[in-house]
Amino acid sequence: MNRLRIGVIGLGHNGMAFCERYANHARCELAAVCDRDEARLKYAVDKFGVRGYNGYEILNEKGIDAISIHTPDCHHAEPFIKALETGHHVFVEKPMADNIEDCKLMVEAYRKHKGKTCMVGHVLRFDKYFSIVKKWIDLGILGDIFYVEADYIHDLRCQYHMEEWKIVKEIPMLGGGCHPLDILRWYVGDAIEVSAMSNHIAYPEMKEDASIIATYRFANGAVGKVTTLYGNVSPRPYVFNLSIYGTKGSIVRGKLSLEGMGEKWMNMPESFDSDHDYSPEIEHFLTCIEKNQKPLITPQDASNTVIAALYAVKACKEKSILQIPGI
Repeated sequence: MNRLRIGVIGLGHNGMAFCERYANHARCELAAVCDRDEARLKYAVDKFGVRGYNGYEILNEKGIDAISIHTPDCHHAEPFIKALETGHHVFVEKPMADNIEDCKLMVEAYRKHKGKTCMVGHVLRFDKYFSIVKKWIDLGILGDIFYVEADYIHDLRCQYHMEEWKIVKEIPMLGGGCHPLDILRWYVGDAIEVSAMSNHIAYPEMKEDASIIATYRFANGAVGKVTTLYGNVSPRPYVFNLSIYGTKGSIVRGKLSLEGMGEKWMNMPESFDSDHDYSPEIEHFLTCIEKNQKPLITPQDASNTVIAALYAVKACKEKSILQIPGI
């Protein structure tokens, strides 16, 4: 089988990490790269020995099978839609978009081009730790899930010295909070109701509040919490402080307790990869293209994570409890 040829749009930290993996993968090759920043573009072209573009001309290069999008959150929709319209499979980094209108346009394009593989990169779904929790929930080992929580607590004040969009345009509840929120949705279904509180004390340089706590009601009846902090003076918590409480057992921050054990904990059998190796999700993306399979995270699915995060921000600002719509 011929190796799939990949074009990467967006050469920031995440985009370059994907370039490395595409370039060294046995089942694909990095064919071209694209970025508006000339210095970044030159660096990637020299490093990988591929063609470089500073615009959507990359979509016209012959022989590219798939486009991998790693632009800022606010610039995902246009390359996503154009890539589909020019006949490419598409991988787009999480969050899928930073506003609901873009989500609607992307989902519409996804539905229109059903013959193409479209995947959103929620990397935690491919981590062994979170995957085994999902398997146990689906098997009923924990019983009926009634409470879930997870956090995105990460000192990201370093972003102040990086790209301007991370300070001016990034929405912490979406950019970082989408990680734990998506995992909880994966476990217990869509979030249907939200209330939230936030403040602007830590990381005041950011336009949006960098400290927010959101409480959700989910489709299966469970309630839960997602906390997002960008300005904390502390290391990242293990497994995102994930806690799952069911009628037959609980998983709390890397520990498992089951009915009949008494008040005892045992260690989970899988460990969490804090470095977020992107290889498993790339493998999944390539397999879905080759076998014409539906990806684990489709644009339809990922849009509901975006909407649930944005409605938490909206609930903060309106000081109200909101019902969360779908697309």
